[in-house]
Amino acid sequence: MIPVAGFDGVLTTADLPFDAADRAAIAAHWASEIAAKPKLFDGRVLIALGARVEANRLVARHVEIGFSAFHWWRLRSEARGLSNVFGAAAVVTADGAVLLGRMGAHTAAAGMSYFPCGTPDLSDVVDGRVDLERSIARELQEETGLAAPVARPCPEAFAVFAPKVAAYVLRYETDLDANELERRIAAHLAADPEPELAGVVFVRSVDALTETSPPYVRLVLPHLLGA
Repeated sequence: MIPVAGFDGVLTTADLPFDAADRAAIAAHWASEIAAKPKLFDGRVLIALGARVEANRLVARHVEIGFSAFHWWRLRSEARGLSNVFGAAAVVTADGAVLLGRMGAHTAAAGMSYFPCGTPDLSDVVDGRVDLERSIARELQEETGLAAPVARPCPEAFAVFAPKVAAYVLRYETDLDANELERRIAAHLAADPEPELAGVVFVRSVDALTETSPPYVRLVLPHLLGA
């Protein structure tokens, strides 16, 4: 977990490390996933050829990948030189709680609880550069309805490394307390015909986390809480 001043990402081209057997396994796995969760979509997303911190910034090179292949890779143990590099919004309320979203049953990460975030896609590419701040703002608004000025991005950001993952976690602040924020998010979810989130939780300590939160959340949470 490293404090950083920002993110620099570029979209490039490269052959992905999947052979014919892998592609067959990907197709079979996706068929199984679709049978269980018909609303999953095999769109084009971005995966990184590794990530590092350089000159106080998280740096990565992204390539296109189908979500079916990305999802299959994410569930395997080996990284194959690839990394899931994405942006996440860590919203800290006026009364010192941190917002986590609980993923809906129809999503690929059903039941997991983590910061509002999403896998970057081609809509996050501007003039060949991957804009994770743009991705973070979009995902936060889509999932929770929160946007500036209610929730404001801050200069504080972290590069959080975990197996196969490099998360760019950007702190957001709000003048609202957890109760009011929860009320507003609940209204947003109720108005959305297909919300990504089943609900939200607000945590005030690492001890409040469960096994449904991935390691990168546990790594950065003490810094967000000032612990």
